[in-house]
Amino acid sequence: MFSLALHADQVTLKNGDRLSGSIVKTDDEAKTLFVKTEFAGDVTIPWDAVTGIVSSQPLHITLSDGRVIAGTVSTTDGKLEVATKDAGTVSATHDAIKAVRNDAQQAEVDRLRHPRLRDYWSGLFDLGLSITEGNSSTTALSIAGKASRIVPKNKLTLYYTQVYAKDSGHRQQ
Repeated sequence: MFSLALHADQVTLKNGDRLSGSIVKTDDEAKTLFVKTEFAGDVTIPWDAVTGIVSSQPLHITLSDGRVIAGTVSTTDGKLEVATKDAGTVSATHDAIKAVRNDAQQAEVDRLRHPRLRDYWSGLFDLGLSITEGNSSTTALSIAGKASRIVPKNKLTLYYTQVYAKDSGHRQQ
């Protein structure tokens, strides 16, 4: 638990409060920041209330021009400074930031943008059996299935239906 405090991200708010934890992400429009804390649990903060960030983990920052920069983040003179491995330190204003994500959240976004064929499938399977006895004996079996894979660029849907029926009429003597 002590090591979490040493390696925690820190968010500074307009009112001067500071929150330590692990920055997870902003929502799609960068209106709220999600932070996991040790004692307060998951905390949602309005993005406009955030004045500073210091991260111990690499964060992926998506800018309004579409660029994604990754590295540890600190705040200097009201601008976020991202210490990248390749491009050095990149500055960004608060308004230019469209998304903030940790490594796990960025991996999920990348997976959605470039999914493998086996990703994002959902479906259903339906099985029905009907047996009747009386003057005749009827048996019916129905099988149906549907599977869909929906990603931003396409949709693939598979359907399967099968019906088996048997009627053996009894003759009265």
